[in-house]
Amino acid sequence: MTKPGSAIIDTDAAAHTVSTLHLILLACFAILSTIGISFGIHALVLGHGETFNTTREVPWGLLIASYVFFASMSTGLCIVASLGQVFGIRVFQPIVERTIFLAIVTIAGGLMSISLELENPWRVPIYGVLSPHPESNIWWKSTIYSIYFVLLTLDLTMLHLGKRKAAARFGLVALIACLAANLNMKADMSVIGSREFWLENYMPLYFAIQATLLGCSATMFFNWAAIKLDKQPIDAGMQDALSMIAKISVILLILTAGFVGWKIYSGLFNMTENQDAMMLLLKGSYAGNFWIGEVILAVLAPLALITAARTKNVTALAAAGLVCLVGTFVMIYDLVVVGQLIPVFHQYNIVDLPRYFSYTPSLHEDMIFIGAISFVITAFLIWEHFYKIRAMEAASLTQGTNAGVGD
Repeated sequence: MTKPGSAIIDTDAAAHTVSTLHLILLACFAILSTIGISFGIHALVLGHGETFNTTREVPWGLLIASYVFFASMSTGLCIVASLGQVFGIRVFQPIVERTIFLAIVTIAGGLMSISLELENPWRVPIYGVLSPHPESNIWWKSTIYSIYFVLLTLDLTMLHLGKRKAAARFGLVALIACLAANLNMKADMSVIGSREFWLENYMPLYFAIQATLLGCSATMFFNWAAIKLDKQPIDAGMQDALSMIAKISVILLILTAGFVGWKIYSGLFNMTENQDAMMLLLKGSYAGNFWIGEVILAVLAPLALITAARTKNVTALAAAGLVCLVGTFVMIYDLVVVGQLIPVFHQYNIVDLPRYFSYTPSLHEDMIFIGAISFVITAFLIWEHFYKIRAMEAASLTQGTNAGVGD
């Protein structure tokens, strides 16, 4: 017997509503994440010289690209969440909580990538605190992103406690922090031999647009995945939010197309400081990456899918988001790697200096990258399980209260 107005919450029943597919996906990605971390630990024990294909000439590889990718995605997700939380735009409010969580796990994935890329990652928190170096771009980046991670966690905690005004304050500070870190990305790259490939004046704007596009793409894909896992029809609020995100994505894709077009123009008409690097992209060994990854996957295919869906078909929007995520990663990988393949003093015709350096990720680098992706997806699947239980409990409480009022 229960008192009138009390809610009956069967959390065990809620826990058993997880689908078989959900559990299979969770197990698979958890295993892949564990394997990736294991490869990273093995690399730390054996030594990066034995396990990574980076060299003195090409010191930044796949894991730096992975770090930039996840950090930029987290920045974009924070921007998207702030539209509903900080700026109070009502249409975006249904996606705020999930988007903040995704911002947390993606920055965690980026920190995982950069930590396992370092030979002595434990030195970062120790000496970052004991002997800070304010003139170091890397010190600022690691410090800002660490603070940003804490702010996002506090933001999500306040949301769970129902303290929305406090959450919005943390969200605003987190937004400022991630924008500062993102706009400083060009300065980070300048520490590697002053590569002309990274010195274009538009780079800060380019990184900001790229981050926001990644955030929109991740929002469309992961919200669609959540809907499919829940096996419930999409509600009107979520539909409107994703439709608005798709419209913003179209604008960002057009701007990105402008940057890609400038790459093509500057490469063909010798308008860049590092013509050899640009030729590697347009006509050389990285031409496949550029034309398929940067042009088709990052720009043309998402634009076509969103346009065909008229920003309404959620499945098409999710496909556009996923394709754009893949293409934008290729864009970031090319940006990080290709600039290093041209010897700094190549113009002096030094004896025995090759025209191009080479780099191919090793098995350890590939597995750590797969592990970072799997970690993000595993965290998302776990979140969706407990988020669903909490939503069911809230619904039961509401129904019980309404029943009590009716009695």
